[in-house]
Amino acid sequence: MFSVAVLLFLFGIFCWLLSSIAAGGGALLFLPVARLVLEPHDVPAVIAVASTISSLHRTFLYRHSVVKRVWSANVPGLLIGAFLGGFFLKHVEADWLGLLVGIFLVVLSIQHFYGFKVSVFRPKPIHFSGLSLCTASISTVVGVAGPLMNPLYLRAGVLKESMIGTKAASTLFMQVGKLTVFSTLGMLTDSALLLGVVVGMGALSGNWLGRYALKSLSSDQFTNYVYTALLVSGLATMLESISD
Repeated sequence: MFSVAVLLFLFGIFCWLLSSIAAGGGALLFLPVARLVLEPHDVPAVIAVASTISSLHRTFLYRHSVVKRVWSANVPGLLIGAFLGGFFLKHVEADWLGLLVGIFLVVLSIQHFYGFKVSVFRPKPIHFSGLSLCTASISTVVGVAGPLMNPLYLRAGVLKESMIGTKAASTLFMQVGKLTVFSTLGMLTDSALLLGVVVGMGALSGNWLGRYALKSLSSDQFTNYVYTALLVSGLATMLESISD
């Protein structure tokens, strides 16, 4: 148990450090290791506990960079989506949903790097509300789906500290909703809670280190890192879905 906890703590640092540089994806990076060392039924709850701790910490670190109009548009959709996801959890095939999410992320990243021309689209608050509802629903079923929102933030010009702070302040509500759902379903066991806190402590260290790494990035570098993370996240999600 102790060796597992140490491994999860160290990998929590690594994953959430990278996710600070690429504006998300820490939970998705963590997922393969979680599935190797944890009981399958504990994985979603462990990740939800760790993500809640990380969101709280990031909200504090980047509290002055939160874009309030985007945050207020996100929160209702994320809350409703988390509870809808609890219903879908019993009725939707997660593997197929994960595969579709992975394909979508890969296509978005290829479009960015290869410069395919698409119409200029400036998101409005209603777009954030709609996508946040979908993201929270998918995240509850699949386990993680945070990177889905990143292209919308980039299109709106919400970058670097503003993106990370706004996402953290928004998804905090989603994570609390997910924890409520998991507790109701009996998935938030004592062991899942304890290991989630261990991973969360690693995430705190990763967030702190990532804050300093983020300052050295230009906006263009940050955008490229975000799309690289989308590509890796999409491929990982597709492989995970196919292998199950």
